[in-house]
Amino acid sequence: MVLFVILKFLLITAFCEAMTMKQIRNTGKMIRKSCQPKNNVEDEKIDPIKDGVFIEEKEVMCYMACVMKMANTVKNGKLNFEAALKQADLLLPEEIKEPAKAALTACRKVPDQYKDICEASFHVTKCIYNQNPEIFFFP
Repeated sequence: MVLFVILKFLLITAFCEAMTMKQIRNTGKMIRKSCQPKNNVEDEKIDPIKDGVFIEEKEVMCYMACVMKMANTVKNGKLNFEAALKQADLLLPEEIKEPAKAALTACRKVPDQYKDICEASFHVTKCIYNQNPEIFFFP
């Protein structure tokens, strides 16, 4: 299943075709199925993320880091702003592309405050939500 998600993601990236929100949600479900058991985190702790409720626990934070790793926005154990912008540019639907890139840009320095990838992922995700909750999506 994980291989399928990665393959689909790479194919879409290779052809530079933006995904629809339905495709993004479906890919998110597959990523969640991979990352959730790896981090032993219950639905009750990650479902509220979509509504801006961030439970500051290690399992939740590391779940977020796993999602970001699978989205290829982590390089050498650190969040990679350029990779995140590139993914947004290539994959997001036109209507949310620019607002998403603006939120990423506003949160660019947040990860610099954290040495732990899990903490950095948590706080940058929270920042992105706070920048623009209307376009926020996290599996």
